[in-house]
Amino acid sequence: MEIPSLPIHRLEPEIRAGVRCARRFPICLPVHVMADEREFEATTDNISANGVLLRMNELLPPGTLVEFLIQIPEGAIAPNETAAVHCTGRVVRSYRKPKTTYAAAVIDEYSFQ
Repeated sequence: MEIPSLPIHRLEPEIRAGVRCARRFPICLPVHVMADEREFEATTDNISANGVLLRMNELLPPGTLVEFLIQIPEGAIAPNETAAVHCTGRVVRSYRKPKTTYAAAVIDEYSFQ
């Protein structure tokens, strides 16, 4: 039996940039954000293996380097246990909607605490 071969199509980088590579999870967690020598409080709107969408009061422009600590509440991992994920990354998109400001950040590095 012969298996037909199909051509492999690769996406150009500018096209691939708009394609999501990881599943997003709609989850609301408290986040402490540090950017431009300032600190902000935020919450996650959704999170994936590659990035996070933050709800915050400040508009951070694309390209801003960010460091943030995502708080994992008690009981989410184990009874009577809390945790946090320390992340560094950069803002790739930000926008305002009525009463809410969003910043989408790529996660470049992370560690659990």
